[in-house]
Amino acid sequence: MTVLRWIVRVVLGVAVLAGVVFFGARFLDGPLGPIPGGALVGGVMVSVPVADWGFATDVPEIALQLESQSRSRTTWILVHEGKAYIPASTEYPPGKTWHRVALEDGRATLRIEGKRYRVTLAKVEDAATTSAVREVASRKYPKRPPGDAWLFEVTSRSGTAG
Repeated sequence: MTVLRWIVRVVLGVAVLAGVVFFGARFLDGPLGPIPGGALVGGVMVSVPVADWGFATDVPEIALQLESQSRSRTTWILVHEGKAYIPASTEYPPGKTWHRVALEDGRATLRIEGKRYRVTLAKVEDAATTSAVREVASRKYPKRPPGDAWLFEVTSRSGTAG
């Protein structure tokens, strides 16, 4: 019986610790790895619109915050022919909703290697573009989450608010 009590205490302790980490991450400047974080406030805001996103080709992960949300998340970035794309798995992790919110209001901020960029996300509907960008994704990220994924094209905005 003593062993069972210790197991229950350890499980409860781990659950409480996980809850504290997830709650506390909301107050951070950006995500904590896969755990959503607070608003993106740190890093230089790039005020010049980006015409060629090629500099992000080899960047594995970036931080993304929708303007309509106070939380940020870690995501992938894909670059094809100088244009940037953000993939969004529709099934993983369960409960994710940012991709649906981006359909309504695609204004966002990306943080790439310490610099912030104001952008607009627009869902890609063109089959040829989707196919080409998925080829890039299969080379860059050979282990992808299961299920379907949407692609959002990234369009740069000026660095001022609005």
